[in-house]
Amino acid sequence: MRNRLTLLALLPAFCAGAQISDGGKPLALLPENQSLLSGKMPAAVALPALDVQQVREEDARTPGQNRFAAPVAADISPDNAGAWTDLPNGDRVWQCALQSPGALGLVLLFDQFHLPPGSRFFAYSPDGKIIKGAYTDRSCIPSGKFTVGVLPGETVRLEYYEPANVKGQAQIHLNRADIAYDPAGLLDFGDALPCNINVNCPTGAAWQTEKKGVARILMIFSNGAGWCSGTLVANTSGTAEPYFLSAHHCQLIGQNPDFDQWVFDFDYEAAGCDNPANEPAAKSALGCERIAFRQETDFMLLKLNPLPGNYGLYFNGWTRDSTPAAYTTFIHHPQGDIKKITVDSGAAVIHPLALNWSGIFGISPPRSHWKTVPDYGIFQPGSSGSPLFDPNRRIVGQLHGGSVNQMNPCLNNVPYWGRFDLSWDQGIDPQHRLREWLDPNNLNPATQNGYPQPTPQLFSVSGNVQTHWGQPMPNVKMTITGGASATVYTDSAGNYTFTNIPVGGNYTVAASLDTNDLNGVSTFDLVLMSKHILGLEPLDSPWKIIASDANKSNSVTTFDIVEIRKLILGIYTVYPNNTSWRFFPLAASFPDPGQPFSGNLPPEVISILNLQGDYTGGNFRGVKTGDANNTALPGQ
Repeated sequence: MRNRLTLLALLPAFCAGAQISDGGKPLALLPENQSLLSGKMPAAVALPALDVQQVREEDARTPGQNRFAAPVAADISPDNAGAWTDLPNGDRVWQCALQSPGALGLVLLFDQFHLPPGSRFFAYSPDGKIIKGAYTDRSCIPSGKFTVGVLPGETVRLEYYEPANVKGQAQIHLNRADIAYDPAGLLDFGDALPCNINVNCPTGAAWQTEKKGVARILMIFSNGAGWCSGTLVANTSGTAEPYFLSAHHCQLIGQNPDFDQWVFDFDYEAAGCDNPANEPAAKSALGCERIAFRQETDFMLLKLNPLPGNYGLYFNGWTRDSTPAAYTTFIHHPQGDIKKITVDSGAAVIHPLALNWSGIFGISPPRSHWKTVPDYGIFQPGSSGSPLFDPNRRIVGQLHGGSVNQMNPCLNNVPYWGRFDLSWDQGIDPQHRLREWLDPNNLNPATQNGYPQPTPQLFSVSGNVQTHWGQPMPNVKMTITGGASATVYTDSAGNYTFTNIPVGGNYTVAASLDTNDLNGVSTFDLVLMSKHILGLEPLDSPWKIIASDANKSNSVTTFDIVEIRKLILGIYTVYPNNTSWRFFPLAASFPDPGQPFSGNLPPEVISILNLQGDYTGGNFRGVKTGDANNTALPGQ
């Protein structure tokens, strides 16, 4: 039998869970909708064929950057594929099927994914046994990207339900699909070796708190996808800053990592000791930022996008102690499978020699890694980046790789771990060490205990929207972006409120209404504008002047009169270069009210920096394009 040194995350896989999901079933799978929807699924859209021979040749040229799936370009949206079905109540449903003959599984990557409130999106297998979703407006992230993880087989069905009051507001565009092509590498639920131990077996009974910080990572690259493991990590301020520790080499197993589309699955585990028959649900988060990394000790620190406050996760503690731990435990996701636990009852040792990982993965210096020899459980590809705990349940390192018995992988696993104590401050700057991120107040402690996910301090952001002449405006779409993203609509009095907005974030609030361009527009407005242009009777407010700028050129000229006349005559149905309404903060002012375009116009958004309490000043004035005499009716 022969052992060899191997990197642990070198077999890419797909995510079997995805971002924040509300559960439920697609309407097409509900019995009451069988007659209306089940027969309306259009023929499957064929995805581009994958050149498997070319993909395998590429794999041979890039050893270590293993993959089992490769991307093909796609161009799928409700505008160009699938079919809509109108429901009796005025709502509607979009259905689409995608197919890649011979594929072992598909992962769907969206470059546009914005869902309005009340809508629901699903991806599911044709037999309905595997359902991803429902994804809603709270599943979306500011970048607009989205990832739906593995749906096995060659066909995927999509369903988007859209309430009548948000018709046409979604942005859904699939620009890529990753096609699984290697039958030996389909890594996912149930694929870990049976000598792994589920975290809820007796071996993991004492680790029920720490397991809540560990997640599997679906990593998206320009040339494929892969699995790694990692953990939320505590900082000395005890805050909910979502720092996540994994392995540096994880970002090297593919080309050009797209951190916006990395998915983190927490609580992906069996309910008991036995492997479940059905895949468990996960608590997932989408997107991260790479904060720091270092090759010598193979650490990578990520900062996840804001985590839902109700996930009940755990930020694992750490120690900078350089004394080898008396015994060690690690929690991980081998093969992208459900959460496992492994124990070495003997002491860890500092490995005295360099470790040659070959190729782009480089050489680890002598004494940069811990070495352990597990007694219970093993490690496999996908375990990379998992935390190594000492007897005090503190992180002492993260998994780099190890030697594996090729004849019997369940025997003689010897993993090596990048040392946390060396990752702390041996890097040349904050981008290559942990100290500044995990000790923001420079307290310099030797250890930090873990803590439960702090309940975020949440505030509200509210305001009122009126016309610039003082009438309340209902049904205006209000959006907040930044540290949180949400959409609401103003009520009959023009009031709106965003709730559960996290403390300390920077936010942008905007108002929009772009319907009924003719509202308040008549030939009398053209007369008033003509008198203003000729200097006979200037418009008496900066808001009326802005309203008269129909082509949004920051001036009022005869070209604006031409634009409005075309709208009145029906040549235009909408302004080609402007919106029906424009909105400005109530506090906006002009140095010269008679010349509002003489300087820069006020911003059409409200910016909130470092939110520290309920914000009630989100008030806007609405300006109706083309209405020079304030006759537009709000809400129409």
